[in-house]
Amino acid sequence: MRQTKVRNKRNTNKTSASWKVSLGSDQPLKPRSVSPRGLALMVVVTVIVLMVAIPNRIVIARYLNPPLEAVRLESEMQRVSENEVRSLLAAYMNSGFFNTDVSRVQESIETHPWIARAAVRRLWPGTLVLNITEEVGIARWGENQLLNQYGEIFSPLDVGPQSLPLLEGPPDQQESVMEQYQTINQLLFSVGLGIDRLTLSERGSWELILDNGIQVIAGKGQVREKVKRLIAIYDKRIRNDIAVIERIDLRYSNGIAVKKKAEEKSSVAVR
Repeated sequence: MRQTKVRNKRNTNKTSASWKVSLGSDQPLKPRSVSPRGLALMVVVTVIVLMVAIPNRIVIARYLNPPLEAVRLESEMQRVSENEVRSLLAAYMNSGFFNTDVSRVQESIETHPWIARAAVRRLWPGTLVLNITEEVGIARWGENQLLNQYGEIFSPLDVGPQSLPLLEGPPDQQESVMEQYQTINQLLFSVGLGIDRLTLSERGSWELILDNGIQVIAGKGQVREKVKRLIAIYDKRIRNDIAVIERIDLRYSNGIAVKKKAEEKSSVAVR
């Protein structure tokens, strides 16, 4: 007789246990109170710090905010001396490192007529670092002023060599005159000429004196084209007669008029 084994099915459902976490009472946490001994220690430390700090407050302040005592120049200068720079900075030396207004220092330095711009920065613990760009005098403007390459006026005590070209014109026209000077001078350079004097009249007429002493009248308008016309015939008609030429008039549409020193009348060279 076959015996049949009957296996009891095991219950696969596991009973999950529940956990309860006790967070304590619902009362708010209370800060720990400082013990009398801790409070006394804090008082003693505070008193000691004050006893040390008060008599030495000046020394501590100088340490935390040291005075400016040195100047370092990072640019070479031709027109401005180190003594002049130090004189401009005298009001700021020995002031606190953090108290020094760098923008005001820059403004003070740039009051010097030969200084175009200055870059200023502080270097811990007590140094001012300067990078100075000097003005470059391109031409004289009137008697006691100079123009830089941008046509800006500056007025040094010493305007420098009289060999600089003289530019003249109405007030507030210096930028236009400088621009015209640079244009004409570049054109003339191609034939070995330069400008000794350039004048813009009140009526807008241009006149120049070349570095060889010849007067050139360009008149109003189309000055660049007129000078080009002069250059075009300079080697053929004019170069060999420079010594005897007094004036060249460019106000003609089809040529130029040349007046020689020994003549009262002008001769006209036509293209």
